[in-house]
Amino acid sequence: MACPFFYPVARLDTNYWAVPPRLPLGDAYSGECRAQDSSFQPNENTTRQFCNLGYGRGVCERFPSNAESDAVRFHIASETAGLIRIQYIVEKDCWPREHGTFECSIPSQELTGGMADEILRRQAASFVASYRRRCGK
Repeated sequence: MACPFFYPVARLDTNYWAVPPRLPLGDAYSGECRAQDSSFQPNENTTRQFCNLGYGRGVCERFPSNAESDAVRFHIASETAGLIRIQYIVEKDCWPREHGTFECSIPSQELTGGMADEILRRQAASFVASYRRRCGK
């Protein structure tokens, strides 16, 4: 589950881990923390421990104590000719808070549907990119 305030920008090298964990976005990403009014570039350790894995409440100094969610989870719901459906679940205290689906056109890589939240859309796009890279698509 990725942090709900993490805006992924670029893939990170996975050599950091002896055995890379199963990551919520498929790959590890560097990016921006958007938990507060201005975006912030966290250091690599924070990015790997909290931004990519979520549940930073009480342990990440930038995570707002009054945040409405703790993490976001993604799943490939289906794939048909030319279309990938991505299910997302926004969690708080390990319980689903909201959910929905995005659709990604394989030819155009355009993401449609789901919430309008810019961070969530960017995470979904990163998740699809990781999925397609792993599947060789």
